[in-house]
Amino acid sequence: MPLPFILWGAAAALAATGVFKGVEASNNFDKAKGIGEDAELEFKKASKVLDGAREETQAALAALGKLKIHTFSHQIKYLVEAFKKRKDTKSTLKGFNENFTVEELKSYEKLVLNSLEIERGLASGAGGGALAAIGAYGSVGALASASTGAAISGLSGAAATNATLAWLGGGALSAGGFGMAGGMIALGGIVLGPALAIGGFMMASKAEEALTKAHDYQAKVETAIAEMEVLKTALKAIRTNAAEMAKTINEIVARFELIKVKDDSDPSAFEKMVVLGTGLKQVLDIPIITPDGSAAKNIKSTISGILSLS
Repeated sequence: MPLPFILWGAAAALAATGVFKGVEASNNFDKAKGIGEDAELEFKKASKVLDGAREETQAALAALGKLKIHTFSHQIKYLVEAFKKRKDTKSTLKGFNENFTVEELKSYEKLVLNSLEIERGLASGAGGGALAAIGAYGSVGALASASTGAAISGLSGAAATNATLAWLGGGALSAGGFGMAGGMIALGGIVLGPALAIGGFMMASKAEEALTKAHDYQAKVETAIAEMEVLKTALKAIRTNAAEMAKTINEIVARFELIKVKDDSDPSAFEKMVVLGTGLKQVLDIPIITPDGSAAKNIKSTISGILSLS
């Protein structure tokens, strides 16, 4: 009676196949979970590094903004006051493409007043985060548009209108702040919600489906990390611009302090001071980021072009 043995053998084979498929499914779920967890770990590492670069860039722009404000409040203020003390108000100054007019003097005075207002605000603990705007733009837009008494809020508004500046001062990637960086680079979909994604793998009805979803998620994370690398490079370029600008400002300030005079008793010395002072003001005006939030190009050559006239 061999038939029962044959049937028993077939049943055993089916059971073995079922066990194998069960083990395979379990292994695939484990693989899916492992892939998801590894991708999540890499994502978190890259996010942490990017957040560090963001904070470093924000600090660099704020430090530059503080330096610019201080320069307006001291060297440019000194220049304005010395110019107002001129004895010979009818003579023009050599070496200028345009005369240093009354209108220009008034615009300088307004910037100085706004700078002093901001310094007072900073001393009282107000508006520290807005310094990045003046660091990024100089007196172009940010400082010039702020009226005395509302200079800090004016700077805050300038920061808020630029996506990169808002992101730099606004929050870590883990807090969902990445969307604010859209002005610098298109980063669609970087905030992936890793934990939710892994939960989704394990809720898949089939192990093969879970594994496919895990691989898709891994690919998205790899794309996101590559985009973070691009953004880190963009942030480094902004910091390089900030460092170059700070170095130049400090060098010109040092030269200005060596040659400054109180009035035009010595016309030649006075003219040298005004030429250098107006050159300094033009350097303070140079924006180091573009309207879309990326680093301005050729900062060194722009500065060199101004200084060649000073």
